Parts: sequence; C-alpha cells; structure tokens
Amino acid sequence: MQAMKKIWKFMSSMKFALILLVILAAACSGGSFITQGQSYEWYTSAYSETAAAAIKLLGLDHVFTCWWFIVITVFLCVNLLLCNVLRAPHLVKRFRGMADPAGMLRRRAPGDHTAVAGAEDAQKVFEKMGFRNPKAGTDQEGRAFLYAYRHRAGLWGAWLCHLGILVLIVGFALGQMTKREYTVYGVPGQSRPIGDTHYALSIDSFEIGLRGDDTVEQYTSGLTMYNIDDGSSRSAQVSVNHPATLYGMKLYQNSTGYAADIAVLKDGKEIQRETVCAGEVLEVEDKEGLAIAFMAFYPDYYMDAGTGPMTRSSAMNNPGYLYQAYYQNQIIGMNVLTGEDVITIDEYTVVFSDPQSYTLIQIKQDRFTPMALAGGLIILAGLFLAFYLQSAALLAWEEENGSWRIVGECRKGGALFEERLAECITPERRKPE
Repeated sequence: MQAMKKIWKFMSSMKFALILLVILAAACSGGSFITQGQSYEWYTSAYSETAAAAIKLLGLDHVFTCWWFIVITVFLCVNLLLCNVLRAPHLVKRFRGMADPAGMLRRRAPGDHTAVAGAEDAQKVFEKMGFRNPKAGTDQEGRAFLYAYRHRAGLWGAWLCHLGILVLIVGFALGQMTKREYTVYGVPGQSRPIGDTHYALSIDSFEIGLRGDDTVEQYTSGLTMYNIDDGSSRSAQVSVNHPATLYGMKLYQNSTGYAADIAVLKDGKEIQRETVCAGEVLEVEDKEGLAIAFMAFYPDYYMDAGTGPMTRSSAMNNPGYLYQAYYQNQIIGMNVLTGEDVITIDEYTVVFSDPQSYTLIQIKQDRFTPMALAGGLIILAGLFLAFYLQSAALLAWEEENGSWRIVGECRKGGALFEERLAECITPERRKPE
C-alpha cells in the first residue's frame, strides 16, 4: 500500500513530468533530423548499416507513431491529469481563502510590518500598494481591520496551463488517429467524388498568377463542394497558404500539372474523348485491353541528347505529349507527339490536343482540430493569468496599544512585494521591534 502511494505520488509529480518532457523533446528532435518512413536500404546508404539497424530497432523511422512515443505521451497525459485533479481542491481552498481576512490573520508570519499611525495612514498604505476600497470590519476579538485582495484568478494560471497542454495533446493525438486525407485533381469544369465521403468537388476555375519575369506568383482555384445526399453546395476560393473550410473539411491548394484532351477515332470517326491529366491512363472503351498512358507534357518541347525530352520554357511554342500505348498490359509503343503527330493502332487513331493546367487540391478532415485549438487557447489564458495577474492580499488590523499592524501576501514576486510594502510604510511610522 505504501509502495502504491509512492508510485502514485511520483507519477503526479513535476519531476516525472520533466523527465517525460525531456524524453519527448529528444524524440521529436530525432524525428526532425532523421528522415521518416524510409526503407532499411535507404538508411544504410544515407548513414551506415549499424545506424540503419539502430534506427529500425528503436522505431526512429516512424518516431511519432512508434509504440514507445505513444506510451510516453500517455504517461504525460496521466501526469497532467493527476496533477490537476490533486491540486484542484488546494487551489479552490486558496482561492476562497484570499477573500477571508480571518484566515490571513491566522496565517500572519513573524517579521510583519507594524505602523504606529492610525487607520487613516493604514488606508494610505493600501492606496500606495494599489489596493482600492479595502474592506473594513471587526474580527471575533473585537479588533478593527482593513482587508483587500486582487487578481485571485491568477492562482489558476499554472493549473490552466496544465489543463490546456492536456487538452492539446489529446486533441492532436485523436486527430492524428482519426484524420482522413483525400486528393482531388482536375481541370475547370470537372467534378470528382471525394474519396469515400458523401461529397463531390467541382473545379470551377483555376488561375496561375505570374510575376513580371514570367515566374509563378500564386495558384488560385475556385471550388464548389456538393453534398451528394441532400444536394446542398458551398463554394470557396483556395490558393497557396490560403486554405478554405467547407463542410468541416480543410481544402489546400497543393500543386498543379498538365492535362490534355485525348480523342479516340475508329476508321476516322470519333468514338471517345476525355480530358486526361499527366500520369493518368485512358482505356479505349471500344477495344478491351487497349490503353493510352499520358506520361508527361512539354510546353516548349525539344530533345536533349544527354537527358531526353525537355522544355525550353512554359510558353506553348512546341507542345509535346509523351505517351505509352498498352495492349493486354504489354507496351506496344512509346514516343513524343508534336505538331500534327497522332497514334495509329490498327483501325484506331489517338489524337492529343488542347493542353491546359490542372489543379490538385488536398483535402483534410480532422474532427478534433477544434479540441486542439481549444487546448491552445486554454494555454494562452493560463499564461496570461500566471504572468499578468499577480494575486496578492493586504491586511491591516488594530492592536491593543492603538498601533496598526500590516501584513501582505503575494505568492509570485513575494520578495518584491514585501520590499514595496516596506517602502510604503515610512520609517518614522514603523514601530521598533
């Protein structure tokens, strides 16, 4: 039983919290310096076989999801929870005690300052110390007293900081475990489903803002999200570093690329036309097993003898379409189409045209983001209370000889408080000890 109490006390102690924080800080530093999610071979080539083995053994290739990182985080949460639960009754008692002059009379310590003047001068000391309108009364022994306190809420600063850290950690952890991420890309006019959700995203517009030197300044997409179940919709614009939120999902402008129209003709008659983004494959509906892969696009195409297909600029001076043709999963052709070039496969003709930029939108759904934000706000509130609201109390009471004795309490900066109080009580008014 005694051992359990010691364990319980240690787990709720500041010492245990500091140990956990140091370990977590070291782990986060390791996760920042060591590239995450790579193979054993990659770590061997980047470091050494010994280092690669250690990284894999300790889980340093996935620090933030490693079992020991999660265990340490759980212990930190338990520590914060225990700390707050155990301290709450004591804080409540202190909070109430600050409004009780009788309690301060019982707590008065040796070395309290004594003024020989009357109640009027004692009142001036309260004013100099910044305590307005002190409460006047009489204690159980019939002694007159003056009492004032300020900023009681400051007592809860550290407690709120602990609570905020706990809420932030739990909110972030739950968010990481339950978040969903989707990617939607396409050209204006296209509408695509968002993963396994009941929503679809329509791309209304996509603009590439250029600077005077023809370099890209900004990407901006006009988007509309539809609720497939009830038919409702919401619209927004997103650009780099300016995301939008629709139906509780965060939309980010991620990247861009090229797309083109691919038309399939059979015996000279068009039978199929689709807009295909670079990296996608068009399966010919009329011929099972026949597919055309749009590999890459070169706006100003030229062939470099050393590196292969290249582009001189982003201007559409000589569009080139790199393709691969497949039949029954076997490559039957690969080339770059320029000018009037087409692909001819038996009775089928494939034509690339109308190159344009597509937009890629990253969509994140994290239901616990508000919880993490709430934790951050609680921490800020706690820091404000802890650093800007200095809780203090001042008590003066009349002794039998008519002198007034003054004592103050201040948990933070107590020495400075006492020094200022001593200065407010002038030497000629102090009673010799």
